[in-house]
Amino acid sequence: MKRGSLILAGTILASFVIFGTACTRKPAADTGANVTTQAAVESPSAEEAPADSGETSPVAEEQRENYHMLQGTVLKAAGDGAVFTLRADDGKDYDISLSDILDVEVELEEDVQVAIAYIGEPLGDLKDVTLVLALPEQEEWSIFTEKGTTTSNAMSSFAIKTEDGQELSFLKDNCPVEEGALAGDSGDKVTVVYVNSQGTNFPIEIKKGQ
Repeated sequence: MKRGSLILAGTILASFVIFGTACTRKPAADTGANVTTQAAVESPSAEEAPADSGETSPVAEEQRENYHMLQGTVLKAAGDGAVFTLRADDGKDYDISLSDILDVEVELEEDVQVAIAYIGEPLGDLKDVTLVLALPEQEEWSIFTEKGTTTSNAMSSFAIKTEDGQELSFLKDNCPVEEGALAGDSGDKVTVVYVNSQGTNFPIEIKKGQ
């Protein structure tokens, strides 16, 4: 009896040690896994870009307010009075004199779709804006602004090297140019607001760089 009791006690003790060891190790392993997963989900990398503040830069704001494209279809071509009627995409009709557009790069014939770059408030009265450039219509229009230094300045074109190292060339199109903006053959710091049409960059306005 005494020997049997010792065997039974030894068996129970061995079972307790094994069970106790298994219980202490398993939670430790699970806890480590949970901590790693939680850290990966809740702690973004320090290299991630900060969230967009939603603020608009002064350049983008000026571009949005001052530079626009009037798009539409020519209803009546220019006659002896050199005035044509444009039905804009918003449904309004505008009678426009050719002499009011600084540069025309498209045939203003009946049923032709055109886009006119202009400076000023969104259209209400044509007298309050500067009609800069008439171009053939295209599917999408973007108005860009680049700052840089002129590398050439010829009779009909000029080129700049932008602040990020790009080389851009522009066709001179009779757009408004701030006095002194294109003073020399090269080396002038300028800001160019422009559109691209059929692979050519057309300035809408040229200002002295700051």
